Amino acid sequence: MKKVLSILLIALMLVGSSTTVLAAEDSLDIEKAAIQTLKNSQAVQNSKRQVTVVNKNYADITSKMNQSKAMLRYVNSYPLVEQIILLPLEFKDRLNQATNGQQVVTNAIRLSAYQNYITLVKAKSAQTIQQNLLNSLEADYQKAQLQQSLGEITPAQLRLSEITYIKAQSRYQSAQKSVDSASMTMNQAMGEDITKKYATVLDNNIVPADQIRPLNDYVNTALASRAEILNAQGTLATKKTQYDYGKAEVPTDFQFYIQKQEYIIASAQNDVDLAKINVQEDITNFYKSLELAMKNREAMKILDDQAVINEQMAEVQYENGQISLLVLDEAKVAQAQADVNYKNAQADAWLAQTTMDSACGIGYNPLSPQPVTVDFSLSPYPSENKSNTTAPNND
Repeated sequence: MKKVLSILLIALMLVGSSTTVLAAEDSLDIEKAAIQTLKNSQAVQNSKRQVTVVNKNYADITSKMNQSKAMLRYVNSYPLVEQIILLPLEFKDRLNQATNGQQVVTNAIRLSAYQNYITLVKAKSAQTIQQNLLNSLEADYQKAQLQQSLGEITPAQLRLSEITYIKAQSRYQSAQKSVDSASMTMNQAMGEDITKKYATVLDNNIVPADQIRPLNDYVNTALASRAEILNAQGTLATKKTQYDYGKAEVPTDFQFYIQKQEYIIASAQNDVDLAKINVQEDITNFYKSLELAMKNREAMKILDDQAVINEQMAEVQYENGQISLLVLDEAKVAQAQADVNYKNAQADAWLAQTTMDSACGIGYNPLSPQPVTVDFSLSPYPSENKSNTTAPNND
């Protein structure tokens, strides 16, 4: 008997566990959506592979240069010393750029997942609001039918109540279609069955901050973090180091070499300055959008609060016989729409803040990744090696 009870207990535990798993699959949150989208993104996978390739190239060239150090016992060659030092430095810069590019692509895909999820949240919220409104107006329509049968309202007034109810049905059906469309888009991005439904779409993490920082704070953060600036600064530092070692070699035409290298460095410095200008302009322009989103959220909150008050007043007036059922229903419709508008504005403000945070970090506009290929059949003599090493310029 004890054995039978044990088996039954285990079976119940397994059933309970299965039920929990199934329930969890019916819910979705924004970070889960982002993680699944990143896993399913070909762009993210490609950027990871690019970093892996460049990292291997860097490791290989470093190993080759370390091996070449042994040649210094037998070959008194400053160009060889120069190569041993500079080649790893150059490929380290390429690796940094590839890594930055991977982070930028990841941010871009994450933000696209957030955008898809916000669209789904908006649609779900509107569906819930329209469902509640439809239920309320259905009850009012049934009440109007009773009133008309008792001669308290005219057939024309009943028809108006019916039209209000039919419009509510149409709005609910439209909201349902929006949910289906948003779910399909989200599922496709995550690599899920596009017909998969979610009973619960969590929005507890989608809460915008009440205040935003001054523009200068965002600009200064971005100038210290953006990939395009970091990449340009890395290239500039590499060019300067190459210039310093090149001068020590005392080229045949020293003045021409100096002029050429100073031009290259000036060009690299211009790239840094231009990247900073572009980033500052980018943040300044987006800050306007962020301010607009915050102001719209504030305005929609005021309108939503007023709509709630108006509906409450209409309820009291209807109970006291001061207004008709139709006027009350109009107040309900207005309050429902104001609620939809406010929730949408909340989500838009959160997304704008999140996008700004990403723009002030490494960035989210994907940089064009370029492959770095190297022929590692290196000779200990630099004059022979220069033709064997190819590294496309990403400046």
